[in-house]
Amino acid sequence: MLFVTFINSNPTTYNNLINLMKKLHLPDGVKIISKYVLFGKPDALIIFEAQNEINALKFVEQFVSIGDTQTHSILNVDDIK
Repeated sequence: MLFVTFINSNPTTYNNLINLMKKLHLPDGVKIISKYVLFGKPDALIIFEAQNEINALKFVEQFVSIGDTQTHSILNVDDIK
């Protein structure tokens, strides 16, 4: 399953966000597809693959101390028949 997580850091945790993005902890069953820091809000986004929602949750939990997150499952348009 593919997911995208949008991260809005608190002003005091922006540097922590950058450091965390460079040293992400990947639980079993999670693979990073791409990660970006953005100008404006949200501050960052990560596209990743996880075996299921539980694995996705375990991955996203590491951002709780940084700020607010929103995670969505995503579908590749080419996969829709």
